[in-house]
Amino acid sequence: MPVLQLDDQQFPLKAGATRIGAGAGADVLVPGYSDVGIEAIIDGGSTPTIRRAEEAAHVRVNGVLLGAEPTPLMHGDKIEVAGLELRFADDTKGGATSFVSASDIAALVGAKRTGAARATAASGGRLVSLVDGKEYSIADGGLVFGRDASCDVVVAQNDVSRRHAEIMPADQGYMLRDTSANGLYVNGEKVQGSHILARADIIRVGAEEFRFYADVLPAKPTPAISTPVQAPPVAPAPPAAPVAAAPAEPAPLIFADMVAMDLDLVPEEAAKPKATPSVPAPVAAAPVPAPISTPPSTPRQPDARPVMATLESMNEGPGKGTKYELRTPLGHIGRGAHCDVRLSDESVSETHAKLQKREDGWYVVDMDSTNGTYVGGSRVSGEKKLEGSPDVRFGGLKFRFTPAGGSAAEVEAKGTRAIAAVGRPSTVAPSPGPARTPAPAAPPAPVKTSEPAKSGGIPVIVWIVIGLVVVGAAAFFLLKGHA
Repeated sequence: MPVLQLDDQQFPLKAGATRIGAGAGADVLVPGYSDVGIEAIIDGGSTPTIRRAEEAAHVRVNGVLLGAEPTPLMHGDKIEVAGLELRFADDTKGGATSFVSASDIAALVGAKRTGAARATAASGGRLVSLVDGKEYSIADGGLVFGRDASCDVVVAQNDVSRRHAEIMPADQGYMLRDTSANGLYVNGEKVQGSHILARADIIRVGAEEFRFYADVLPAKPTPAISTPVQAPPVAPAPPAAPVAAAPAEPAPLIFADMVAMDLDLVPEEAAKPKATPSVPAPVAAAPVPAPISTPPSTPRQPDARPVMATLESMNEGPGKGTKYELRTPLGHIGRGAHCDVRLSDESVSETHAKLQKREDGWYVVDMDSTNGTYVGGSRVSGEKKLEGSPDVRFGGLKFRFTPAGGSAAEVEAKGTRAIAAVGRPSTVAPSPGPARTPAPAAPPAPVKTSEPAKSGGIPVIVWIVIGLVVVGAAAFFLLKGHA
């Protein structure tokens, strides 16, 4: 019989409608919320469904807000009403565990990790289902696989134990511990007791597979080993020859001292300049070579083609919100260098999928990838049309696909427009006019030379000589008269 589990309480579901909320009309009472009315209704039957009781009610199933349409419930689904979590359990899915024979063990070996193992930290842990693309976060308290509805990841199969395995944070990263009757597998090999997970490991529980992700440990830098360089032996310097002490130079006598000592001054000795002590010339430092300037790299020219669609990353982490633009009607997605959208993740194949725009819309085509392509949680077999802005998953990477307004082909079909140039100078040559005779250039101004000034055409030097002669003659006559 299907039941709802709230902590340790169980509420059997009726064949008709089961109301969840508060008040007198509620079949499943939500404690602590007396002011909340009926929030959700579960309609019983062969496949129970859940719907909102009112348009304004906020009900979540497995973390997704419930819409206007009813949603079928599966064993292990988590229903959130008024902040409380209830679990839907179907006892027909929780029967006894059936053991797997040794002949069937070979069929349980599934996919393996691609690439080298990379150690992880005990943070950012999550699992991605390779069956339906659903993502599960690993909390600090760990994560439990099992058939029971109380498990974090419910695998409703008879060969899966009620509590099959658990993942717990550890000092070395995340540890997977087997608690099952039939065992579990990591990268196709059976786990013996416990196993430290590496990034991109594939865990197989029953017939379902999950890919493990976590934050990668940063690579430790290799310390550089420096070899000491032994300096060459230096020969001892020869002992220096003894140098006789120079006699102390007497202090120079100034003029007052000479007068006091009644010394004769010798003009020649006094006029001799004092010897200036020789100062060794400074040794010029070796010129430092100018740094070689690296020419700046040529800036990348922006792509002028219009954006036709975008892929926005939805995975938690530093890359969340990263957008990849598609500017052609056909774009390849993968890990290879030839792809239009390159995704460097172990879960993505070299050529994983392609996005193609056709007359009736966009399509995603899976290129036989190892880990599959999913649209809205459903794996794509061949191709699938993308309606609106769905969630698209390539391996373990989830994106939001958003188409643009139109393609370049549609723009060209509408015709081209001639755009007038603005602000361009006219290139029309002016009409030739009558020929003009160029005006003669003005003669250069004469350069003045420093000539003696003239007064009345007679040089000044002549007047000076005449004046000296007159003065001399006058002096001669005056002296002769006194004699």
